[in-house]
Amino acid sequence: MLGPRLGPSAWVDSAGITAQLNKLGARHRLRVLSAQRGQYARGCYLPATGSNKRYPPTHCTTLQQPAMWSAAAARTVTPLPAASPLQQHQQRRGAWARVGTGRAASTTAARAGLWDFVGGDLVKPDMGRWLDDVEKHKSLAIYPPHEGGYEGRYLSRLSYQGYYFLDLSARGLGDPETTLTKIHPVCPPSLGRQPVARWYFPPEVDYRLSLLHPDAKGLVVWVMEAKVLSKAELQFLAILPDIRPKVRVIAECGNWRKFVWKPLKQIAGLEPDPDAEE
Repeated sequence: MLGPRLGPSAWVDSAGITAQLNKLGARHRLRVLSAQRGQYARGCYLPATGSNKRYPPTHCTTLQQPAMWSAAAARTVTPLPAASPLQQHQQRRGAWARVGTGRAASTTAARAGLWDFVGGDLVKPDMGRWLDDVEKHKSLAIYPPHEGGYEGRYLSRLSYQGYYFLDLSARGLGDPETTLTKIHPVCPPSLGRQPVARWYFPPEVDYRLSLLHPDAKGLVVWVMEAKVLSKAELQFLAILPDIRPKVRVIAECGNWRKFVWKPLKQIAGLEPDPDAEE
């Protein structure tokens, strides 16, 4: 059977080709057979007609071309050379750049210092400066990294010095002056059935100062999420060590890529900030 040997394509009309070959002579039949084999081997469709005209060779004959190639023309047609792996990679990169952005990709550079690659679990050589700044400024604004855990080293070093801690959250603090240094009311939720009550609590700082051990060095008020406090509230926290000499204040005022701190009075605007001056 002539049809199955013409090529792997499923749409080859073997009956039509056989009928066309029977109408030709033996010489033209051999020429048509050679052209059909070469054309179907390349995956192109060439309709079987009785025309004996020779057309210029192309890589692929469309459905509208009624021409029949000769055996010599079929032998001169060669497939396109395959692209090298480097050219394929460059073509894919160009296609993704056109589809994604429509323009050439831009590069962004980020600056990083040596200390940005030092792990937070390591003890850095700034513990001495940390203790000196706590005793000198007495109130600090710290900026730990977002993932947390870095401030534990500095808290532990203060506890080794003999400090006790009062951990507070700025979101539920209320008025800092009233909550820390005065008797303040607290209204628990009534849940819709109990009557509205008001309980009074002693000052948080004064109460814990009265319970300190005689050998204790002082009390550290560690305020978390202090970035939500207003400027007036930060100013009170900055001057709290002046009102209570045994108190130190550490306020978490934001985040940074590494653990840094500044005097809280500079952040609250009580002292000029040298880094903010032009």
